[in-house]
Amino acid sequence: MEQSEAVNRIEVRSGPETSASEAFERWEAQVSEAYVPLAVSPKPSGRFLGYIEHASYGDLELSIAGSTEQKIRRTERLIARTNGEYLLASIPTIGNARLFQDGREADIGPGGIVFYDSTRPYRWDFYEQFEQVVVQVPLSRLRDRYGVSNLDIPTATTFSRGTTPGVVGRFFRNVALLQSSDPAGAALLAEPGMDLLAAAVVAAAGGIPRDQSADVLNRQRVLAFMRSHCADPDLGVDRIAEGCRMSRRTLYRVFGEFEGGPGTVLRRMRIERACDLLRNAPQLPLSAVAKAAGFLTERSFYRSFRLEMGTTPGAFRALA
Repeated sequence: MEQSEAVNRIEVRSGPETSASEAFERWEAQVSEAYVPLAVSPKPSGRFLGYIEHASYGDLELSIAGSTEQKIRRTERLIARTNGEYLLASIPTIGNARLFQDGREADIGPGGIVFYDSTRPYRWDFYEQFEQVVVQVPLSRLRDRYGVSNLDIPTATTFSRGTTPGVVGRFFRNVALLQSSDPAGAALLAEPGMDLLAAAVVAAAGGIPRDQSADVLNRQRVLAFMRSHCADPDLGVDRIAEGCRMSRRTLYRVFGEFEGGPGTVLRRMRIERACDLLRNAPQLPLSAVAKAAGFLTERSFYRSFRLEMGTTPGAFRALA
């Protein structure tokens, strides 16, 4: 994992030459640049202080961020302005706050960890002086390498220090505290960071029985690969096994609970893609829908569609 050249520290404060409103405007810009575009509003305290200590380790971003009272919002409009998709984890070190996402709310303080997803709206309320370690990674890396999808992430749910996510949170807290005094040591410790974060998310999503964990994780990885490539008409069992670096035998074993195996799952993914196109692109000819969904011929598309949906693509579009 690549080490960042240096720890970057940003500090914004109000004072004799900078009003609280001016400081807050600068802070909003700095926070949005360090993480994702955000809307920040102050609490009426008459003063403001905010700081971020940030370092990068390949795809993993690790920072310590602190401030006085504030509210932070991630809106649909701001989401539309963002190119990347990220998973973020907050590990508080000072103070208490509340996170809102996906209809849930989490009260969080020192010793806990909470996850949130940049692709959906969220809100943070900081009631007092607050400091946290923030871990940020691309969701695409979690999907492609570990099979962790957005729906697997238990957002706005607090995990205490005694849980698996809590233990991983303490690890990242210690690495972040080491960044300034021993950057080389922090980089060395951060090397397995992506693996640890993925393990924390999987554990937070409900845990996996030990004797099934390898197959479950492999299945998630294979499903992620298939979703990404299902529009390729040449994708088949052999290509899936090759792309996921496993044998056909292993591939069929990890899909043991799916009737029909990976071929049936792939067909259903293609039908789901076709249904989306039929709903949202009414001007697209059915032959183009078939091709875009990954079917070699229009005839195989009609046959598969009727088998899965009980009707024809044309009838489905007329009712959509």
